Amino acid sequence: MPYKPIRKSDRLPYKQGLLFSLLGVLILVEVMTVFAVLASQRFATERALIEYTNELLRSVVDETRENAAGYLKRAEDSVMLATGIIESGLFPTTEPARLDRYFLQQLQVIPQIDAIFFGDDNGQFVFSKKLSGGERFVSKLILPSQAANERVRLIKRDRQLVEQENRLDPNDRFDPRQRPWYSLALSNGDSTVWTDPYIFYTSQQPGLTVARAVRDDAGRPLGVVGADVELSAISDFLKTQRVGSSGAAFVIYGNGDVLAHPSHGDLAETNTDGQLRLLKLADVDPIAAYAGERLQRKLDDLASLDEAHYDRFDLGKERYLAMFVPLVAHGSQPWLMGVYAPEDELARKIREGQRESIVLGVAVSLLVVTAAVMVGMVLLRPIYTLQQQAREDPLTGLLNRRSFDGMAERRLRIGARNRQDACALMIDIDGFKPINDSHGHAIGDEVLQAISKRLSAGISTLDLVGRYGGEEFAVLLPGTQLSQAERVAERLRRHIEEESIVTSVGPISVTVSIGIAEREPYDEPLDSLLHRADLGLLEAKRGGRNRVAIAS
Repeated sequence: MPYKPIRKSDRLPYKQGLLFSLLGVLILVEVMTVFAVLASQRFATERALIEYTNELLRSVVDETRENAAGYLKRAEDSVMLATGIIESGLFPTTEPARLDRYFLQQLQVIPQIDAIFFGDDNGQFVFSKKLSGGERFVSKLILPSQAANERVRLIKRDRQLVEQENRLDPNDRFDPRQRPWYSLALSNGDSTVWTDPYIFYTSQQPGLTVARAVRDDAGRPLGVVGADVELSAISDFLKTQRVGSSGAAFVIYGNGDVLAHPSHGDLAETNTDGQLRLLKLADVDPIAAYAGERLQRKLDDLASLDEAHYDRFDLGKERYLAMFVPLVAHGSQPWLMGVYAPEDELARKIREGQRESIVLGVAVSLLVVTAAVMVGMVLLRPIYTLQQQAREDPLTGLLNRRSFDGMAERRLRIGARNRQDACALMIDIDGFKPINDSHGHAIGDEVLQAISKRLSAGISTLDLVGRYGGEEFAVLLPGTQLSQAERVAERLRRHIEEESIVTSVGPISVTVSIGIAEREPYDEPLDSLLHRADLGLLEAKRGGRNRVAIAS
């Protein structure tokens, strides 16, 4: 066949087909690249999500455990203080009425304690207990030297400790030497010990007893001081600890008995033999029970848990995150703190951002790849921020000034983008220098620590509090309007004013002055906001102290 040149009109379709084929290949490669990047990003984000949620849950656990352990430590400290006072001879064991009066005064100022008492090796017993949350008090004095029918005396008092009833109880055969806390304390030298949970003799309610032996100068035992903490009081305390909107923190004993749960104050029931027994997790909370069962499959003896245990499981249509840690770090008590929360509550923002990234990646090629990377960076930024180890003030455990400024600036930037309100409080202890001058810096440190705990307990986990100076504190309230901030400040002021601080030298009444400033405009820098709050603090000081003032 003779050669026939290809005309231009014949070559155009071929070139166009080649161009479109090449373009199609490039688009296919680009789409595959986008999906590969998104798939890789999804995998990395899921892994980072697990790290983030674990870190967030650990933060909740650490805060709750610290507060719960501090709650129990108040009872332990009161026993140590009473032991020292008896051993020093300030309240001789031969004067049970004076000792009872001291115990009652301790019950008035320490809400964690249900009862405090002393028993000696002769069977003498001084027992002081509060009723109805501190509205009434009852004392039991057992004097073995008296006649049998006059051995036990019961005294009932009102809220002001005014005696309402005084009678003998000849039928009471109680002997402190036969109680578990007595022998346990004597067998542990000079250590403070906690009993296993048991049913209290007087109230017939489940609880724990902390006890310590009292000794003379030669080291011989004189008796035992103890304090009771009802389990219902720990449950009431856990109600104040927020774990999302549907999570919970709880405390269990090494054998699985429930020591505290926010939804159950009554943790004991009567079994078929007519005996009271402590409830198990399965009797209280099915989600916590399932988490506990999974832990027990990996750990036969719950009391042997010595580090944090994370878990992730599905129950019903919900996925949960759980964590168990020893309640008292490096302690000998077999108590475990458990926390669970739905994963979606902890990771909702990250998952929403992840879905947005996938939609944008399918819609636009190279731009979406860039956008996906940027979204990924935005998603990971909170994780990197949360994973940074915060520097704390060594005395109070609060954020120090540098850490507070850094975290507060990041919170304010996020709030500015979302056009959210924010307020700051500057808090100063009134008349702190006279406390140091009168009682010494050690007592001043005790006051600072107590104020710090009350400030931390009085704000939510979304807020920030730091020690900003010697006796000055700063609080940032993101997403809070001025009226709300004023209520928070007034609540903090009243909480500090109404309850004296128990120190080594006795109760000390302390007040604070608080200045408030609202962020205006949304991009106002932190230093300006705190400066205006400081001006409000100055107005509160000038106005007579122990008050809240809004920066004009």
